[in-house]
Amino acid sequence: MDKDCIVQMLHHIRDDKYLGPKTDDYPIGERITYALEKGLICRSERGNFIVTEKGLGLLEEKVEWENL
Repeated sequence: MDKDCIVQMLHHIRDDKYLGPKTDDYPIGERITYALEKGLICRSERGNFIVTEKGLGLLEEKVEWENL
């Protein structure tokens, strides 16, 4: 998975409250699965995706991509 692709998706979820457009060659399902498996996003009680603390750490460059 591409770091820029995931970072863009996390920004969209955090800032715009949606997943955002298709990025690069990664379909939306693959991006979501990757982010869920790595603990970068989770589902709210309403079923929306929210960025986790780990995801925020990646956005703020406190978590290294290689350490996911």
